[in-house]
Amino acid sequence: MSDNKPIYDSRARKIIELLKFKTRDEAAEELGYKNYKSLDMYMRRKNFRYDSESGQYVPKENRVDKLNRDPKSYAPTKVVSIITAFEEANADPMLIAKQEGFKDHKEMAEYMANKSYEWNAYKNNYVKTIGKVEEKIADEVIEEVVTTQSPPTDIDEYIPFIRFLYEKRDDIYQLLSGTKEDGTIPRYVVPGLVRTKAIYMSDMVAKLTAEFSKEKNVTQREVMEGALIEYLQKYGFKREVETLLKNE
Repeated sequence: MSDNKPIYDSRARKIIELLKFKTRDEAAEELGYKNYKSLDMYMRRKNFRYDSESGQYVPKENRVDKLNRDPKSYAPTKVVSIITAFEEANADPMLIAKQEGFKDHKEMAEYMANKSYEWNAYKNNYVKTIGKVEEKIADEVIEEVVTTQSPPTDIDEYIPFIRFLYEKRDDIYQLLSGTKEDGTIPRYVVPGLVRTKAIYMSDMVAKLTAEFSKEKNVTQREVMEGALIEYLQKYGFKREVETLLKNE
């Protein structure tokens, strides 16, 4: 239900940002609260709870969220290795970066950001990104609240976010539903002879492919060819794929 969704208003965002560098008591003092308990009360009304492991406020959990509480849950192996290394006393970022195959700690930080993990100064480790929509927009909203004499009206506060969502609507449709904006699944007519090609994959992926094929009424060949075409287009073979499809 919508009532259980976290409310990322300006103050909630500000609190989350402060806790990346400060304790709850320090954040409460900076925002004018009597103590951290008042901070907790405000965030609970916005459907957040305090996670002592990450030192951060996170959305109140459903069953799936509980499985994801550990920042290492379902994380890539390299991410788990990095987080585990920082759990050791006197962890050296440069040494960890070298051990994990990065040029330096900055390159490692870029990798972690791409995997949706950010540095938490209070915890001295990487944590799963919480409630990040887009840093630039969030920063603009926070700056507006801090620097203006009177807070914006509710609608004014959300206009930048709504505009961002509208501009990114195609990506959002595909992210949430796996389909394009019009709801169709792309199909390609690929020239050439049909040949048998053995492909080894996870049995779970194979099972999902079969279920998808049956539910969407597409052949598994169409699924695999479509997936490979879009992968090749995305990672450097766009021109070659377009030339191939023109020769159908």
